[in-house]
Amino acid sequence: MITWIKINQRAWLMSYFATKKSDVAYDSLLRLLRRFCQRYVFCQQRQTKNKLKQALLTKVHDEFARDFHREYQSYENDCVFNVDETGMYYNLPPTYIWAVCGGNAKISTGEKHSMRMTAVLTARADGQKLPLLLITKGVPEYPGRALKPTMWRQYLRDVLGESIEEPSVVLMDNFECHVSDESYKIMHEELGSHLCALPPNATSVCQPLNVGVMAPFKRNLRSLWLYEEQLEGDDDDDPYSPTARQKRMAMVLRAIAAWDMATADVIRQAFAKVLRVN
Repeated sequence: MITWIKINQRAWLMSYFATKKSDVAYDSLLRLLRRFCQRYVFCQQRQTKNKLKQALLTKVHDEFARDFHREYQSYENDCVFNVDETGMYYNLPPTYIWAVCGGNAKISTGEKHSMRMTAVLTARADGQKLPLLLITKGVPEYPGRALKPTMWRQYLRDVLGESIEEPSVVLMDNFECHVSDESYKIMHEELGSHLCALPPNATSVCQPLNVGVMAPFKRNLRSLWLYEEQLEGDDDDDPYSPTARQKRMAMVLRAIAAWDMATADVIRQAFAKVLRVN
């Protein structure tokens, strides 16, 4: 629906945004569209569940924060890093659609799966951000993995390594290539730092970027997408289907802009919340 509005009613969309603050414009538009759908008897359904119960997550979080301070209490904020990955899409396709109640979810045309890109974000506990690593789809040498081991090694040495000036500790989730023997070896022998693996299934409370930075980052991506003019491709029959190159460039620029919008205060607060710093 939003894509249709961007293409066919852009003037109305811009005038609507002019009455809203940029950080709430997307949510406000969604509420408006939901009211429209409910008025005309459309419905939606989506289920989610936590891998761990909240009480257990709280216990794991408390233990992690306590163990971290016991092991790494001598490290200052400019020596504590966190690395996280997230997927992003060109058209930010929804995980559910509105349909007439009682109908099915089949679609006749359009992109069910928009172009995907993986963004690797890294930040320090003092609020400093590192450059983004953006990964596009290529030949699946390692099926099911967004980040190949060779690419991860390059990231450790050329991106993270360039920002580590003294012994540091880097928080990472327990994704296979993150906590491999080779990763530990590079961190210890080449970067002179420690790799601190997060408890499994607990990144929602133990990963700083996931706790307080990823949500505003994705919200900024949505806002930037809303304000973008719809790209036109080379197909005369379907002019609003941009080429893969156009999509990649738009996604790269959008990700850089969204990361620039993440403030140092937000990053510091996320680390403080995870590590139980008053």
